[in-house]
Amino acid sequence: MKINSEARFTTFEAVSMIVGNSIGTGIIAVPYLATKNSMLDVVWMVVIAYCINVILHLIIAELSYNNGGVQLVKSFEGELFHGKMKKVFSWIIFAVYGIAIMIGISGNINGGAQIFVNWFGIPFAAAQVIYYVIAGIVVFIGMKAVGIAQKYAVILLMGIVAVMTVATFMHPLNSFYTADFHWNNLLALYSMVVFATSANQAVIQVVKGLDGDAKKIRKSIFIGFALSSVFVLVVTMSVLMGTKGTLDKELAYMQLGESIGSWAMILAGIFSLFALLTTFWSNTLALRDVVHEQTGIGNRVSWLAATIPCILFAIFGVNSFIILTRIMSGVVVLVSIMLVLTYGKSRKKAGSSPICGVVGTVPFQVLMVVSTVISAIGALIPLS
Repeated sequence: MKINSEARFTTFEAVSMIVGNSIGTGIIAVPYLATKNSMLDVVWMVVIAYCINVILHLIIAELSYNNGGVQLVKSFEGELFHGKMKKVFSWIIFAVYGIAIMIGISGNINGGAQIFVNWFGIPFAAAQVIYYVIAGIVVFIGMKAVGIAQKYAVILLMGIVAVMTVATFMHPLNSFYTADFHWNNLLALYSMVVFATSANQAVIQVVKGLDGDAKKIRKSIFIGFALSSVFVLVVTMSVLMGTKGTLDKELAYMQLGESIGSWAMILAGIFSLFALLTTFWSNTLALRDVVHEQTGIGNRVSWLAATIPCILFAIFGVNSFIILTRIMSGVVVLVSIMLVLTYGKSRKKAGSSPICGVVGTVPFQVLMVVSTVISAIGALIPLS
C-alpha cells in the first residue's frame, strides 16, 4: 500500500512521537488518581495497560497502513461505511471524533495555562492564549518539525525525570503508599493509565513517517510504549513517596517539586509544560490531518480551523484539567470499539497482516472491545 506523507521520520523520531503523545496530559493526572488507590495497583495497572496498548496500537497502525496512512475517520469511511449514506456517516464520525480530540486539546491548553499562571501570575485567559500560540508554532511549520521537536523534548523529559527521581530518594520518603480498596477508584485508575500511555494519533503519524515499513513500525510501538510505561511508574512513584503533606494538586509533579526545593519546583514545572506540549503537538497535528482529509483544504488552514475551536472551548468551557482529561479518555475508548470492528473488515479484505500478525486475530479483537468497555466505565464513574 502506497503511503502518502509530507515528511519522513527516523526510528528515534518515530519512537519519540509515541512517547511524546503518551506522556502528556494523562501522565500528569495519574498520580492524582493514584492517591485513591495503592502503589501496587498502579504497578499492575501499568503492566496491563502496556499489553493492551501495544495490541491496540498495532491494530491502529495496520488499519491506517491498509488505507494509505490516513487518520481513523477516513479509515472508517473506506472500510466500514457503504452506499448512499456513506458520506453522511463519515461526517458524523468526523464530528464525534473531532470533538473528542478537541476536548483533549482544550484540557491540554488549560493544563499549560495553569503552569504559566503559577510562574508569572498572569490572568488565566491570557495564559491560555499564550500557551496556544507558543505550542502551535511547531505544528504550524509542519510534520517534520513536530518529529524533531518531539525527539528533543523526550530527551529533555528523560533528563528531568532522572534528576527528580534521584532528588526524591535523597530526602526522607513517605511510607509505601496504600489506600482502601474501592472498585470505582481502581476502574478510574485503569482508564486513566490506559489513556495516559495511549498514542492513537501518533501511531498513525508513525505509519506515515516511516513510509509503511512494518518492521520499523512494530519496533517503534514496542519501544515507545515501554518507555511511556516506565515514565508513568517512575513519575507516580516519585510523587507518592516524595510529596510532603496531602497530595491535592491536579498537576501533582509540581507539588513534588515544592517538597524537594525551589530548584526542583522549576524542573517540575518545565517537565509538566513539555509533557503537555508534546501531546499538544501530536494531537493538533492529527486533528489538522483529519480536517485536511475530510475537507481537502491546505494543511495550515486546516490546523487553524481545527484548533481555534479548541482555544475557544478552553477559555469559555470547562476549566478543570482532570474533568476534561477524564471526558476525553471516555470518548476516545468508545471510538475504539468502532476501530476494532473496522479493523476486522480491513484485515479480511487485505488478506494479510504485515504489522499485527497473530495479535490482530479475533480473540485479541474481542479483548480490545472488553478493555474498551472497562475503560469507558472507569472514565465516567464517580470517584469514591
